[in-house]
Amino acid sequence: MKAPMDRLSGTQLAALCRAVSCAVLDGESPEYNRTRRVWNGQIDRRPAAIVRATSIADVMRTVRFCREHGIKASVRGGGHSAAGKAVADGVLMIDLSLMREIQVDGVRRRAVALGGATWGEFDRACESSKLATTGGVISSTGVAGLTLGGGMGWLMGKHGLSCDNVISADIVNADGDHVSANATQNEDLFWAIRGGGGNFGIVSALEFQLHDLDVVHGGVMLYPRPLAWDLLRQYRDITQQAPDELTAYAALLFGHGHPMVAVALCHSGEAEAGAAACKQFQLATSPVADMTGAKRYTEIQTMLDFTAPAGRHYYFKCPFLRELKDDALKTIIDYAETLPTENSQIILEHMHGSASRVPAIQTAFGLRRVHYSVNIIPAWDDPADAQKCIDWARGLASLLEPFGASDSYVNYLGEDGSSAVRASYGANYARLAQLKMKYDPENFFCFNQNIAPENQARVRD
Repeated sequence: MKAPMDRLSGTQLAALCRAVSCAVLDGESPEYNRTRRVWNGQIDRRPAAIVRATSIADVMRTVRFCREHGIKASVRGGGHSAAGKAVADGVLMIDLSLMREIQVDGVRRRAVALGGATWGEFDRACESSKLATTGGVISSTGVAGLTLGGGMGWLMGKHGLSCDNVISADIVNADGDHVSANATQNEDLFWAIRGGGGNFGIVSALEFQLHDLDVVHGGVMLYPRPLAWDLLRQYRDITQQAPDELTAYAALLFGHGHPMVAVALCHSGEAEAGAAACKQFQLATSPVADMTGAKRYTEIQTMLDFTAPAGRHYYFKCPFLRELKDDALKTIIDYAETLPTENSQIILEHMHGSASRVPAIQTAFGLRRVHYSVNIIPAWDDPADAQKCIDWARGLASLLEPFGASDSYVNYLGEDGSSAVRASYGANYARLAQLKMKYDPENFFCFNQNIAPENQARVRD
């Protein structure tokens, strides 16, 4: 592949426009600046051109064009990753965000989502049939991107990760051909895309298994920050014994200008048990706000959207802890006193239940054990605050190293390098590198949390 370019030549641009049946944007196009932007406002990159695909045929033709002309390409689905890998300077961006259709089969309890769909759209489409599957906790997150990396969410304890619910996938491979992957076709590729990220092709559609789901219980409970020690210890004690139906997060943040500690939860089981689960998190002191109760699943899926608006600048560090020891909790609580901005948060996430019981070798996602992730997320609007926010996040991550393991999760990685990608897959990495060599030996799909083809990985080692 040739090096990145500032823009396509006039001849190349004209040839690309003839090859596809959709809009192609260059730097002079009125929609170019809006389309190149992704969720994380810190990402400000300028692709050489943007293909706004509306069909799998557009995707196939664009990949073939890139291969024929020696042009590098990135892929955008929902555009919600912290690292902003969907867009890169001087390369062609294949934008799937117009491919958003979702088809729900209520009888067979299945749904197909195209590559640009978001979880908010997916959940609304399934709700009328009283069905759902595990998605993320921010509704603007892309279905494909979250699922390809694994997919933690409110239903993971009961129904596994998003990737555990994938039945089949339509993929455009590195040659620009369409292939299907499922339990009986291209089984090794099917294994790889369930956690292996966008390394093996462009996923234009995913088919999911759905589950019966009507009313759930949950919501958000806010307490003043001085109660953080009591609430987080109670959170730990409850989650250590949590049934599969209960998924809960805790957070140290600001609310209405004041330092707060919060719990957010979803119980997807029987109504009586769900109501009891909400009460479990109540302290002797009344909360500042108790927004828990019976809700539609789509309410739960959107209730945290206000904490992560598009365009704000974000940075992620996410160490994993096998358990929340008192010393670790004290470190987190003390460090939260120095939140660098009022939009910054420290979020505790508990993975358990069905998601932790899948054998690690069954899918590419290998982080199959009960654990807590500590999501350290500074967020800012003024670019001048960037360095202090990044340094703050790295500082807490460093302090937590003695309490944790070396695990990572690709959906939470930023520019953490190849060692962090390896850590995300553990023993599965070697097989993924072999499959990368089989399906993408030239590493055409490299603008991601990259798994190098086996021969390149050996050279790096």
